[in-house]
Amino acid sequence: MADKIELSKAFIETELPAAPPLYVSVYLMTLVVGRDSAKVAEKLHATESDVLRAWAYWMDRKVMQKGEENKHPQRRTLVSSERPEYSPAELSMYIKNQDVKNLFESAQKKLGKMLSHQDMSLLFSFHDWLGLPLDVIDLLLSYCAANGHTGMRYIEKVALGWAEEGIDTVEKAAESIELRKTGFRSILQAFGQNRLPVPAEETYMKKWLKEYKLPMELIKMACERTVLQTGKASFPYADSILRQWRDAGVKDAAGVAELDKAFAAKKNRNNQTGQKPVQKEPPKPKQNRFINYTQSEWDFAELERLEREQREKW
Repeated sequence: MADKIELSKAFIETELPAAPPLYVSVYLMTLVVGRDSAKVAEKLHATESDVLRAWAYWMDRKVMQKGEENKHPQRRTLVSSERPEYSPAELSMYIKNQDVKNLFESAQKKLGKMLSHQDMSLLFSFHDWLGLPLDVIDLLLSYCAANGHTGMRYIEKVALGWAEEGIDTVEKAAESIELRKTGFRSILQAFGQNRLPVPAEETYMKKWLKEYKLPMELIKMACERTVLQTGKASFPYADSILRQWRDAGVKDAAGVAELDKAFAAKKNRNNQTGQKPVQKEPPKPKQNRFINYTQSEWDFAELERLEREQREKW
């Protein structure tokens, strides 16, 4: 650490009064410990995002030179972290950053309402807590609003999902949106569904598209077969079909036809080589309780003779 630091008169008179207090603290601590964002954040009980924003501010002001300090910090592990809350004073300080201010103004237009303190705290946490860049958050808001979802709880769920998937650029975000818009929708339509998928269904669809790497043609075929076999949109059943096709190396509809043909031939061979069904003997005719003749062998002429003899006796 440096034993002494020197500040110019121009910095004290011009820069210091105009800068946010936290940015001043970051600048001074950086002069002491060097350009180690984690160490500066630890000393000031701040976040690395705070430190990086402060450094960006001072670089824009030509007070600091650009270097390794403008790299993004690693995204936090969300499992053990809780979303922070920001006081009005903190948000007032952060909103002095023009990019943050622009995000809040854009959010108000997209969501069609004035942002409350709680709304701004939540949006800022996507950047500070989840590590999403501000332009990615802005695209996230556009995506949610375009689909009619302007509730902050829904927007938070999408932000958490993007953070867990590592969506940290506009390009990755656009790819994810396109996947949901075309891929997920096509699969649900093949199931006969016209709705948004639930998270468990998204997990299956991502597996089919990204892990199995199957073309949409095969996925839709599996969905249609599932409905025909089960009468409903069963994602586990469709997954079993697609897993079999993937393991068999099937790549297109022609491959499915060949697999079906081979299965039918195997089933036919099994039927031919299996045991012949046991022929049942025809049922024996019922016996009459009064006459010792079977019903199919009655001689009506003989019956009339016996009846005549019986009458003569009377």
